[in-house]
Amino acid sequence: MLRRNLIAAASFAAPAIASRASLGQTLRSVKMGTAPGAATCAAVGMPALLEPEGIDLELVQIPALGQRMQAVASSDLDIGNGGLSAAMQLATKGSPMQILANGCEGGWLVLAQPSINGWKDLVGKKIAVQSGSTGLVSLNWKLRQEGVHGKVEPVFMDDRDQPAALMRGDVAAICPFEPYAALAEQNGWGKRLWVPYESPIGRTNVGLVGSTAFVKKNPELTRKIVASHVKATQAVAADPTVAVHATIKAFDMTEEVAVRAARNLFFTTDSGAQFVSGLKGLSKMMIDDKLLDKEPDWVSFLNLGYV
Repeated sequence: MLRRNLIAAASFAAPAIASRASLGQTLRSVKMGTAPGAATCAAVGMPALLEPEGIDLELVQIPALGQRMQAVASSDLDIGNGGLSAAMQLATKGSPMQILANGCEGGWLVLAQPSINGWKDLVGKKIAVQSGSTGLVSLNWKLRQEGVHGKVEPVFMDDRDQPAALMRGDVAAICPFEPYAALAEQNGWGKRLWVPYESPIGRTNVGLVGSTAFVKKNPELTRKIVASHVKATQAVAADPTVAVHATIKAFDMTEEVAVRAARNLFFTTDSGAQFVSGLKGLSKMMIDDKLLDKEPDWVSFLNLGYV
């Protein structure tokens, strides 16, 4: 289903030229960690772009963000689509990895029960959020801005469990990643309280991350991989149905929920000053939340020249 929608991406790979595989040449094998879902769906288009370059890109599905980034840091995987907060946590603990490009921004939303009309209404109540996530960091920033930090009880819960908790009234508000925010909103279980992109993090979320050892040893190969990531991401950005179909397939959501979720995802490989500012803002806010002990070594952690 996704292959059909990524036909435009594949067209960048010079289809008129016979592939090296068809000419009997051995393809260079590269392993990339990713996960089912919309935020990382551009990865599906990358193998077709890289095959004519003599590269066999194997997509290894690892849904858990921490495990995926750990596999990149340990060089069990060469590269990976990953949450940048998870990459930052590993990098500051001595794991050799580099951010190579932006990938997908946004995806978070704070929803509250209909009776909640503002942040002060949450005092003494519970809000569900995933532990260690970018959503948690943004949420804590907002609670401080509103003067209610420490007065609202966070309940750490996986994204998939949050809509039902809001529906049952177990919590007064939730801060999930898509498509679970869209699921709760589409079914009327909660209303929007905050679209969390005004903090120093901005919409920073998912990017392309590489093993430092792999990147240093293979600069030309890395350049080709990043180029395919850029082209595949551009194809998804140009055709929102790709993200919609990825959401339906990965999460068994209705088309209405998937369309709503896709509107809160922003596919881009723009890795300039705004992207760097968001990463540095994320680092400082994670330190405030004691999720980081220190900022990463930005000189070695950021390797954005390939974009």
